[in-house]
Amino acid sequence: MTGQVNLMCDAWQASNTDGYFVVTGHWIEELKAGTWELQSAVLWFTQLNNAHHGRWLGQALFKICD
Repeated sequence: MTGQVNLMCDAWQASNTDGYFVVTGHWIEELKAGTWELQSAVLWFTQLNNAHHGRWLGQALFKICD
C-alpha cells in the first residue's frame, strides 16, 4: 500500500453564516517492522463565500489535487 492517501472532505457553516471547507489526507505509515501509525494532514482549508453547492466543492477538490 505504499504511496496511498485517502482524502476526507468536510464543509460546514458556523452560526454567523460563515462557511468553511477542508480537505484532510490520511495514510498509514510503517515506523518500523510491524509498527503502524495513522498519519493525517490538512491539505487545504478555505472560507466559503456562499458557494456551498456540490459543483463548487468538486471544483475546489480537483484544484487541490492538480
